[in-house]
Amino acid sequence: MIRNISIVLTGLMALCTIVSGCEKEIQRPEVTEPLMPDLGPEGTAGTIGTAEVTRQTVFSAAANNEVYRIPSIITAKDGSILVFAEDRHESWRDKSYTDVVVKRSDNNGKSWSAAVSITGSLNTGDYAFMDPTPVIDENTGTIYLFCNRWNELNTDVTNNRAFMSMSTDNGVTWSKPEDITDKVVNAGMYCGGFGPGHGIMIKEGRYAGRLVLITRQNSASGSANCYAVYSDDGGNTWSIGGAVASGEAQIAEAGEDRLYINIRRGAARYSTFSLNGGESWSAAQQDVTLPSVDGGCQASVLGTSGNMVFYCGPESGSPIDGNHDNRFGLKLFRSATGGSGWTRNQVLYEMASGYSDMTILKDGSLAIIFEAGDEKGFIKSANRVPGWLRLDLMILPAEVTDYDYWF
Repeated sequence: MIRNISIVLTGLMALCTIVSGCEKEIQRPEVTEPLMPDLGPEGTAGTIGTAEVTRQTVFSAAANNEVYRIPSIITAKDGSILVFAEDRHESWRDKSYTDVVVKRSDNNGKSWSAAVSITGSLNTGDYAFMDPTPVIDENTGTIYLFCNRWNELNTDVTNNRAFMSMSTDNGVTWSKPEDITDKVVNAGMYCGGFGPGHGIMIKEGRYAGRLVLITRQNSASGSANCYAVYSDDGGNTWSIGGAVASGEAQIAEAGEDRLYINIRRGAARYSTFSLNGGESWSAAQQDVTLPSVDGGCQASVLGTSGNMVFYCGPESGSPIDGNHDNRFGLKLFRSATGGSGWTRNQVLYEMASGYSDMTILKDGSLAIIFEAGDEKGFIKSANRVPGWLRLDLMILPAEVTDYDYWF
């Protein structure tokens, strides 16, 4: 028996030599991520016309140097749209006198409430409450709004505190913000910020129901990392996951038991994945297929259903002159493979565009809130007219989330 097996093996080796030479054994690459199915060609059922995309202004810079920046957006359980922003009272600059405000629409964006200040009762003018980052428990409807407080007079990160406010009536009223630094920041570290953009409630898989958002945390020596902060009990308690590369970052659900973070690092975009609900992350890798913006800019991501993920941010390019920056050309990317590749993209707004956030509305439409201007790049001069920077809401038809439709 053994002799017969030996003869067979010798014959197979000889055949291998004749057919291919067999100088080297073929090495198959190690599979570290689940392979995504071949879904066939996209957009075969129909196209979306740009005329079907609507745009309106929610916040606009005032005449007295007051400006609204860093938007975030969620859809409340009753279908209301909530847009949060930093109200920079006296200057466009980071860490100036700033409060977090919110506007609410209960008619799909046709009209808006007056702005409500969530942090104003805590601010004497010496603080900058920044990075509004909401997350909604879609089971109860409770909305948690996180933000980071900088000391305007001494902006050393060791002076920062993390705050959270809650709404149980779909964003109509808000609790007094509570200092939660010790609950969401690692011992010996300091809160560098949240998101910005919204957090998520996981809908599929082993961690369904978990609330997750991203924090940036700094050490006193200056090192920094991002961490997922998560709750498995509807926001009563919070845990801190493992570290990943630092930068402004947003999270999306990217399929069953798969989370995705997109990170601003310098001018480039980086991505990382978690297969355990945000408790640990893969090493962050640069995504060279997404736009690189000189100086960097935040961008937003959103998971819609299954493996569908969207990315939105400025396409950028060379500044038109020395009086404008290079943030322009808001571009939407779509991935049907959980953020592992982007097969569709479309420029939605060619003029100045910056920070953004996205949500799915009650009727299935995709809503994008973004910093907008009327010129190709935001003006850098201190002499700015009212409305030079706005927070505009763009609504795209629901078909944009359907694999069989695209522009």
